[in-house]
Amino acid sequence: MSRVSIVALLSSLFAVPAFAMPADLDMDGDGLASLAELQTKYPEVSDDLFLEIDANADGFINDDELVAAVDAELLPGPTGDQ
Repeated sequence: MSRVSIVALLSSLFAVPAFAMPADLDMDGDGLASLAELQTKYPEVSDDLFLEIDANADGFINDDELVAAVDAELLPGPTGDQ
């Protein structure tokens, strides 16, 4: 295997996010969760809580914002009970 191939393989491995948006949240497959998508799994999420989680205020929750919300215990983790 050439050095270029090895570098390309290693680069692709590190490009994978450590925590990908779960499919049950990202129903349209865009890699983001809207308020409606988030409320499907977490019906207790209010508009205010969504705005608190949406750190970049783009109207969607991305992987980093989801991880931060779980870390801050604003949302249960992937294996957490509702």
